[in-house]
Amino acid sequence: MAVTIKDVAREAGVSFSTVSKVVNDSHEISEATAIRVREVIKRLGYTPNVRATSFKRRSTRNIAFLNVLRKGTAFVNSHMFEILCGVHGVMARKGYNVTLVDVSGDERPGDTANAVISSGGYDGIIVTNWSINRDTAAMLTRNSFPHIIVGKPAFESQVCWLDTNNTLSGNIAARHAIDCGARNVIFIGGRHEDGITNKRIEGVHAALEESGIAMNQDSIRYTSSSVEESRAAALELLARQDRPDCVICGNNMVAIGAMKAIQEKGLKLPEDLQLITFDEFPFSRIMDPPPTVVSIDVYDFGEQVASQLLKNIRNPALHVQSYITLPELIIGETTKKTD
Repeated sequence: MAVTIKDVAREAGVSFSTVSKVVNDSHEISEATAIRVREVIKRLGYTPNVRATSFKRRSTRNIAFLNVLRKGTAFVNSHMFEILCGVHGVMARKGYNVTLVDVSGDERPGDTANAVISSGGYDGIIVTNWSINRDTAAMLTRNSFPHIIVGKPAFESQVCWLDTNNTLSGNIAARHAIDCGARNVIFIGGRHEDGITNKRIEGVHAALEESGIAMNQDSIRYTSSSVEESRAAALELLARQDRPDCVICGNNMVAIGAMKAIQEKGLKLPEDLQLITFDEFPFSRIMDPPPTVVSIDVYDFGEQVASQLLKNIRNPALHVQSYITLPELIIGETTKKTD
C-alpha cells in the first residue's frame, strides 16, 4: 500500500498541513521541524503528488540552468560543471529538478533566457554572466522573476548575482610570491577580454604596488589558454635580460605550458623560478612538481547559488549582489618562502 501524507504526519507527530508545507519548501516551518519531516519522508519512502502540489503552489518544481553546451565545453570550462553539481545537490534535496539549457545557439546573449522565462515552465533561473544582456536583465528585474546570475555581469544592473572574488585571488597569489622573495613577477593568462583574467591581474597589480614593486604591461601576456601558446609566451618572457623570478599563471592549461618552457630553459622550480597558478583542478593534481595554487571551492559556490535562488523563489523581492566562497592558498612545490 502506498505511503500517504497522513502516514508521514502521524509518524513525524505533526499536522497534515505541516507536512504539506515542508514538501512545498515553505519558510513558515522551522528548520528543525522540516528536517524531522524530511527524515520521515525518506524513511517511509513517501512520494508527493507532484502534479497536485505544483498546481496548488502554481509551481513547476523546475529550475533552468543556462550555459554554453558546445562540444569541448567541459574541457574549456570545467568549473561550470562543478558549479552545476553543487546546484543540483541542493535542489534535489529540496525536491526541485534542474534542467540544463543550451545557449550556444543564441543570435545575441539573452535570447534563450527570455524564452525560458516567458515559457512559464520554471520557478527560477540560473544564468551564466556571458549568457545575459541588458534587455534580459531588465526583464528579470521588471517582472521580479526569481533568478541568480553566476558571475557579476559586465554592465551595471539590478539583477541578482553571485561571484567569486577573482581580484582577491590575484592579490593572494602576488602576496605569496612576495613572501617567497619574488621581485620580478610576470603574468600569463587567458584572453584579453576574459573578465576573470583581468580581475586576477588587478589583484596582482594591487599587491605588488603595495610592496613597491613595479609591474608594467610588458610583463603580462594574454593567450587562448592553449598549452602551446602559453609555452611560447613563457619562453619569450624567460628570454628577457631581466629574467623574471616568478610566473603567475591564469589557469592550469597556462601553467602546463609555462612548465614546459621552464623545463626547456633548463630552469628548476622553485630554485631558479617560482610558479603560482589558480584552481586546484582539472590538472594541478597531476602536474610535476605539484604547483602552488590559489583555489576556490566551486562546488560550494554552486551550493550557495542554489540556496540563494531558493530564497528568491520564496521571496522574489530579495535582492543580492555579493562575492562568496573565499579563495584558499594551497602551497605546493613550485614556491618556497625565503628564510
